[in-house]
Order: sequence, then C-alpha cells, then structure tokens
Amino acid sequence: MVDTGLFGPWGQIILVVVVATTVLFVLLIVACFLTPGCIGHECARKRKKESTNILPRIKGRSNDNVKLNDVSYRSWRLGSLYENGNNGNGTISENVEFQRNSVNSTCGQFESIETSSTVNLIQTEKRKNDKKEKEFPTELTLSLQYFPPCDETITGKFVVGIEALSSLPPKQYNCTVEPYVALNIVKQSWSHRKQMKLHSFRTRGIRHTANPIYRETFVVANAKPHEVKEWALDIAAYDHDRYANHTELCSLKVAIKDVKIIFKSPEKHMFNYRMKPSYQEFGKILLGVSYLPTAQRLTINIMELRNVKVLKFVSSLNEFYPYVRVLMLNGKTGKKLKKRKTRTLHACAQPEFNETLTFDVTYDQLDTVQFLIVLCSRVSLKNIEPTNCSEHQSDSEDSVNSFKKTEDIFIGKVALGKGVRGSMERLHWFLILQSPRKLVNIWHTLK
Repeated sequence: MVDTGLFGPWGQIILVVVVATTVLFVLLIVACFLTPGCIGHECARKRKKESTNILPRIKGRSNDNVKLNDVSYRSWRLGSLYENGNNGNGTISENVEFQRNSVNSTCGQFESIETSSTVNLIQTEKRKNDKKEKEFPTELTLSLQYFPPCDETITGKFVVGIEALSSLPPKQYNCTVEPYVALNIVKQSWSHRKQMKLHSFRTRGIRHTANPIYRETFVVANAKPHEVKEWALDIAAYDHDRYANHTELCSLKVAIKDVKIIFKSPEKHMFNYRMKPSYQEFGKILLGVSYLPTAQRLTINIMELRNVKVLKFVSSLNEFYPYVRVLMLNGKTGKKLKKRKTRTLHACAQPEFNETLTFDVTYDQLDTVQFLIVLCSRVSLKNIEPTNCSEHQSDSEDSVNSFKKTEDIFIGKVALGKGVRGSMERLHWFLILQSPRKLVNIWHTLK
C-alpha cells in the first residue's frame, strides 16, 4: 500500500492522526466565529455593523432633496433634539430657513412620503415611552425650629422655614415658571391612611426663575412637644399658570418624628431634601387637528373626554359645567394671541363636544405658535356670592380682576406645538405639519 511504502508500518496510524487534527482545527475555527468574545466573532460583528450603517445613509440621501412645505420636514427632522436635553425649556436655538415653494407641489410631495414618515415617528415614540421621562433633581432647603414652653404663660412654638428651591422642572409649554410652595401640617394616624389637616400656609410666587429663594417662616403657636411629634409636613411646589390650572411640579412629606434633633436645642436646624416629581393626570381628551396651507388656517376639533376626575374639583356631578377653552400663544414670549371656547354642558361625566375651532396661522408662525387646550368648569350662579359691580371693571383675561369675575375651575390642560415638553404632543404637531388637509386624531392626557 501507499502509506506502508512512504511511512513504513506506521503509515496508517499517521494518516488517521493527520485527518483527525485537520477536523479538530476546522471545528475550533467554527467555534471561534460563533462564540462571543473570540477574535473571529468580534471581527464578523464589526463588519456586520458597518454594512448596516451604510444602508441608512444611502436611504437618507434619497430624502435630501425632498421638500415638504415651509417648516414641516425640517421641524420633524429636528424633533429628536428636544429629547436630548440641550435646552431646559424645550426650545431649539437653530434658525429655520423658510423655503418658498408652491402649495400644489408641496402637497404632492407630502402624499409620496406620508406613510413612511408616519411609521418612523410612531416607532421612535414607542422607544421614547419605554425610557423613563427625564427627572429634574429638585432640592428643597428647609429650616425647622421648636421653642419649648417655659411656663403656663409662654407656650411652645413650632417654626417652619421655606428657604429655597433649586432645579425646578420647566413648564409644559414655552413660558417661564412662577413657582410657589404650599405647606400643609397634618396629623398622622397609626394607619397612615387618614390624615387630619391642621394648618395650611403658602409662600409668595417668584417669576422667571427655576431656583427661587423664599426665606419665609411660618409659626404655629400653642404647640406641645408630644403633639408636634405626631405631625407631618406635606410640602408641594406649584407653578402658577395665568391661563390654566396650577401645575404641581414636585412634592415632599417629612415626618417630625424623624427630625427629633429640633427638640434638643431651640436653634434653627437646616435640612436639604430631594423632592419627588409629580405626575398628575385628570383625564383624557380626544383632539383632531388639521392645517389648511392654502387658507393658512388651523382647525382644532374638540371631540370627547374620558375618565375626567370631576369629584376632585366639584362636590357633585350636578355642579359640573364643563367647557373647553383653546388659547393661541406666542411660544417665545408666552403672550396670548387668540382664544376660542366651546359651548358649556351640564352634569356630563364624559362630555362630548364635537365642535370645531379655527385659527388663522401663517407659515411663519408654525415654528413659534403654541396652543393651550384647557378643560374648565363654569361655576353656577347659585354658588357665586353677590358682589359689588365696581369690583369687576374689565372683561379681558389680561386684567387683574378677570380671575375674580369668572371664578371658573380649571381642571386640566394640554399644550400642542413645536417647543412643548410632552413627546406625544410634539408628535401630534409634527404629524399635522406633515399631513396637510388631513384630520389627525390623538388622545391626550390632561395634566
């Protein structure tokens, strides 16, 4: 045989060893490419990433020459910048160049890319909802002081000081915050379910700042040590809104029994607490919005509301007179430009309006204008005490006495526009600009 002639009597054994070594080497190479962490697997992984990155670039180049309308496509492309946290107030510092094209040509280009763009926006929205909303680490500087009673004439005093707040979250729409702090002293029960409110205080509001300094003190007289130890401080920071309901930004609860150091010495003791962000929801509202480029008119259809927390604002459903007010605001200055409102219903837990409100909006305003939709409840004339007519001299909402005159209850609000904080609200706005002449219906949460 051949192997016997070449290798002698060991030829067959040597041939078997060579074949087995070759098979083992091939198996090791295959295992290296399949096992994570090996050199072959990492090289194949890098090449796969490079090939997948090339495809989106090639697809993106085909859309470079697409012009939607004056601002819609560029606004949609810049929408991801709001989630990066570059600006705290949700605005973009980049100037938008307006492109003057004919309306007919832009509408045809809209129809050609409508489906793909909508799918991409919805997919990115799902990814954003999976992530936690950006939290602002708001800190409260609090001072506590207790003066024990000396005799029967001099009683004990409990002093609470609201010193300062830092890093408050921004407004839902592009206006500066006007924060104030509400302090409630409650008595805790053993079950921690029922609380009895003993005292209520409120600081002044400070405009145009997210780091207000108050330095206000509140004194509770006739405070006995064993009673004070059962108290708790319920603190909440609110944003004063002149057009809608005040927004609760963050809250904090401090049990006095956890700060027993204040009973050892009558000195002022300073504490720093991190407040918990507040996410309050007051119901759902279905809005249908469309934009007509030829007439430069924006239409808002107020359809229906669901799961409205009525009893939180009125004592009974019979006292609920809902209506919706829509304000057109300047997103840069916060100034009110126009206002519309629906008819008023009565005793409807899930009101259905199905009313259309129109606003004249030019191309230049699409990047700056914002719409504030507010659910209100009109107070019945039976519940309004008779007052002197001289107290209400103006019907304008900008006047000082206007809030006293209406006495309407603000339940919740939704802001639509390019620079608003809510991701779903921004998505709705981009879909409106992307699909002119079409009614875009989306459910929103009243906050």
